[in-house]
Amino acid sequence: MHLPFVRSWGKWEMNGYTKNNESVITNVTNVFEVLLNEPTLEKSLKLLTDRVKYLFNGPEFVSIKIGLLGKECKYSACANHDMVLVNDIVINGKNNGFIELSLKGLQPDVHDNRTRIEEYEKILGMITKLVTLAFEKREEIVELKTFERKLRDCYNKLEDYIFMVDNKGNIVDFNVNFETCTGHSSDELHKMNISELINQCVTNNEIPSIIEEAAKKGRSECELEHLCRNGEKVPMNITCKPLDDDNNDMFICVGKDISETKIVEQELLESEKKYSTIVEKGNDGVLIIQDGIIKFANSKMSELTGYTLEEIVNQNYMKFSPSNDEQKASEWMKLCSLKVADKKIFDMNITTRENENISVEINGSLIDYEGKKAELLIIRDISQRKRTEELLKIERDKLYNYLDVAGSIIGIVNPDQEVIFVNNKGAEVLGYDKDEIIGKKWFDNFLPESVRDLTKSNFVKVINHELDPPQYFENFILTKDGEERLIFWHDVPVEDENGKRIGVISSGEDITENRRMESMLIESENNLKTVFNNVDDLIYICSPYGNFIDANRAMVSSTGYTREEMLEMSPDDIVKPEMKLLMDSYTERIMKEKGVIFEISFVLRDGSVLPLELNSRLIEYKGEKAILSVARNITERKKAEERLKRYASELKKSNELKDLFTDIIRHDLLTPASVVKGYTEELLDTTSDEQSRMLAQKVKENNDRLIEMLETATKLAKLQKEEDIGFEKIDVVPVFKMVIDSFRETIETNDQTVNIYGISACPAVANPIIEEVFANLLSNAIKYSPLRSAIDITFKELDRMWKVTVTDRGAGISDSDKVLLFNRFQRADKKGIKGTGLGLAIVKRIIELHDGEYGVEDNPEGKGSVFWITLKKAL
Repeated sequence: MHLPFVRSWGKWEMNGYTKNNESVITNVTNVFEVLLNEPTLEKSLKLLTDRVKYLFNGPEFVSIKIGLLGKECKYSACANHDMVLVNDIVINGKNNGFIELSLKGLQPDVHDNRTRIEEYEKILGMITKLVTLAFEKREEIVELKTFERKLRDCYNKLEDYIFMVDNKGNIVDFNVNFETCTGHSSDELHKMNISELINQCVTNNEIPSIIEEAAKKGRSECELEHLCRNGEKVPMNITCKPLDDDNNDMFICVGKDISETKIVEQELLESEKKYSTIVEKGNDGVLIIQDGIIKFANSKMSELTGYTLEEIVNQNYMKFSPSNDEQKASEWMKLCSLKVADKKIFDMNITTRENENISVEINGSLIDYEGKKAELLIIRDISQRKRTEELLKIERDKLYNYLDVAGSIIGIVNPDQEVIFVNNKGAEVLGYDKDEIIGKKWFDNFLPESVRDLTKSNFVKVINHELDPPQYFENFILTKDGEERLIFWHDVPVEDENGKRIGVISSGEDITENRRMESMLIESENNLKTVFNNVDDLIYICSPYGNFIDANRAMVSSTGYTREEMLEMSPDDIVKPEMKLLMDSYTERIMKEKGVIFEISFVLRDGSVLPLELNSRLIEYKGEKAILSVARNITERKKAEERLKRYASELKKSNELKDLFTDIIRHDLLTPASVVKGYTEELLDTTSDEQSRMLAQKVKENNDRLIEMLETATKLAKLQKEEDIGFEKIDVVPVFKMVIDSFRETIETNDQTVNIYGISACPAVANPIIEEVFANLLSNAIKYSPLRSAIDITFKELDRMWKVTVTDRGAGISDSDKVLLFNRFQRADKKGIKGTGLGLAIVKRIIELHDGEYGVEDNPEGKGSVFWITLKKAL
């Protein structure tokens, strides 16, 4: 059978039926609106079938069958068909259905039917493209809504206290956990400043300190007390950060309740719905363009651009170009045409009558229009979608920002056991960068082998609804360095709108160090118990004015009572009767002074008395005040004190004898020695016999040595008796110079040189006796330095002290001699040099009376010694 078919301008004529292009366009638009707006697939297919049949002339000769996503719908107008046209419906790269046209009266081998068949194929292609586009958009909308719901679900499950404030500290937003914690209603909180809840934020400035620091440094973190409505203060660790790095108008704060040491429960903040409609359903403009001229525009296009239809039709399409430059507008139109030719759906900007640029999505195809090739453009205003996508990105970044500033580990694992999110804290604990974690298998890469299989098995059961995760549990993770760390986890399954579990969000706290500390504390407690029960001292704990609370083994064994008996007694029950009245006064002193040392005597079970020294102090024991006493047996000390008293008495007698001996030296020995000195000097002056003079000289030298020894011994005895001498402000530099002048004759005889270096004025707190120190040091330097050598005197400043050094160029002193050099009658091995061995002992005693220091060192020049002393500065 042959059906005549003629193509004429503006119309299709098929077997007597006529369809205007405008009607086709309208039907196309209606089809797209049906597919995009109808929520159920079955009804969409039914309405689609009903609409599509009107696109064809002679509907009684066309049967339509549409299959999509496992559902089918058909319209039958002919029982026996001559040919079938089929197009696959490909959605996002997957073949999800088909559209089948069964045609009667169009034998494909009849030449006159070819043009008509081609038209049917084009219409079928256009319908297929519309269906594909509509269902792809439907999937995008579902995906966006699903993503929004997942974000909100995660946000609602966070357990931190999250709130936002402006740059003045006024509360702008908060999560339910924060509202519950404060005890205030949402309306009340929106009228409050953060300083009303956190006293530490109260300042003289308008800006709270935590906000000011975050604005300056980009982040602030501190521990604060959060004031609840019921007066309870909750200690929190609050992290504050600007919401926008380029704008310090808003700040996000994440608070963690740190009153619990093991876990901080977090809940995701329930955000308000801030997303507007991403795509306006079925609200598209339609244009047909030939050779750059707009041949057709629907009313939505007029509404979209602000032009009337008369101002659009028969105008150049370049009028919608966002650029006024003709060359750029031409390039814009060419780009549009190229994408239409490639059958691409693309985004562009067009300009309105008010010169406002709006973003549109264009789905273009090539058609025949009025006998010529034309471009069919379905134009959707996606400005709102663009804005919504930007808001969604901001909200997503905000959520990730919330999670990143949280102090706990937060991660999300999908059903394939892959990490799809981890926050900064999680990456820090694992020791990886985020990029090294995202996409990796959680159990295979980040759990130690010892727990891997069991944990993985339980995860699979949780995903399959075979098991609900425990609310809290502990498990090990494996860091990049191979270290196993113990984490205290809280897991929450994430479900889609159908209840299918699509992942698990986990928050965790690293308790590795806590556990180590607990082990150390337990070990320390055991060690303390061991020490407590094994020391020889008697240790007990008692209530103030009350019974014993605890006692160590030494206390129990020494008193003769059992531990159970002691816990029924008080310290008053075991002290000597005459000391009972003192116990209350001692207790009062302990309560006031916190610690008291006193002597007491316990009466033991067998009636014997045990003298003790008690060191008692006030402590807190199991949450209450108690007194800890360490009692030391002082029986031997008491005996030693008696011996010491006897020794002191004997020592007093010895000192009296020493004083008598000193007087004998000074009066009974020094006088005859002075007489001998006078006679020997007279003899040397009057005798010319060399033999006699030599003998007389030896007598004089030994007698001078004896006199020096007697005078030195007298000085030392007097100094050792002195305990307190008077001090005055003395400049030691001129004093030392006077001493040098007194030795001038000897220095010149030895052809020696004395050099003075350093500070020219050294006012010190000293007694005039200090001259003896300088005389002894200089005398030794002269004796032990070779002829024609130099002796250096140096004055230095050391903080609050003056340091005086005397450097000689003698033979030096061995380290073994240095240790004993300042003791009485101790001299270095200096053959041929006379001395009493008391000079440096006098130096030692005088410097000790001045609270100074003394010593000897090797000369750094390599030969000789450096003797030094220190004296306090006079302020």
